[in-house]
Amino acid sequence: MKAPELIKTDDELFRAPGESLANSANINIMELSSLHLKKQLNTTVYLRSSMFILVLSGTCAIEINFRRYEVSTDEIILLSFGHFFKISHLSEDLRCIVLYVSKGYIDDMFSTDMVYKRIKYGVRMHRKPHLTLNNEEAHLLHQRLQFIQGVVLNEQHRYHKEMILASLLFFFLDLSNIIEKDERDLLASQPSRDEIYFQQFLEQLVLHYKSQHHVDFYAEKLHITTHYLTLIVKRVSGQTVTDLIFQLLFSEAKLLLQQPRFSVQQVAEELHFSDQSAFGKFFKRKSGTSPKEFALKAKNQNSI
Repeated sequence: MKAPELIKTDDELFRAPGESLANSANINIMELSSLHLKKQLNTTVYLRSSMFILVLSGTCAIEINFRRYEVSTDEIILLSFGHFFKISHLSEDLRCIVLYVSKGYIDDMFSTDMVYKRIKYGVRMHRKPHLTLNNEEAHLLHQRLQFIQGVVLNEQHRYHKEMILASLLFFFLDLSNIIEKDERDLLASQPSRDEIYFQQFLEQLVLHYKSQHHVDFYAEKLHITTHYLTLIVKRVSGQTVTDLIFQLLFSEAKLLLQQPRFSVQQVAEELHFSDQSAFGKFFKRKSGTSPKEFALKAKNQNSI
């Protein structure tokens, strides 16, 4: 039996030092080449944010929610909260610019605005989570992203947060306009029933995996049987529901154990394990090391 792939969170990848040109707790702008992206080749990432990847040159093969797509120059990839994403192949000349915006930031800043609601249907497209742009559209979005980058870097501006909001608003309006022009293609490519259930499952999973570790909880949320949910997830992703739950728990556990303010006991409680012993057995089975040893190693690496 094929072992489940390692899944990482977007936090692990997009808060790394030295990779970003503009970086704050909630928004990140990165210009990446094949050299940067090779480090993450064949790594599955699950999104707790929104991410927009504009391909400037080259080609790549990506998987979104375990479905493969070929992407090339002047295409934009649209990812949102709950998506699973992997780069499986890339060309040597690949260059892209990435906008990464945390869900909390968008929820706070756009809670009374329709722009985010309008853009959300675009990032939830199952069969077409990327758009092919013409030269003018690609140039416009590239300009918008570079402008956001400059705004984020200008931390001395008296209205820094408001400027970020305004620059994001321009980007979202332009992207919404492009998506709406492409609406007929979207309507002609509706997801299957399995894909709809799978997307709903992923959204529930990312919301509840810390506290809910059993398949029946998610089946009840979707108003389907446990057996049917198991079949759907296996058909669409090739993995089991339990595999996905445990991968997310393991990824979150690693993040928490690297934070000095969390003890092993606190991590076990945060992730709703019955006790510290059960958490320790789970973590060692996944990593080959105990939570205490992992935390100590992370502490030593951070002190170097």
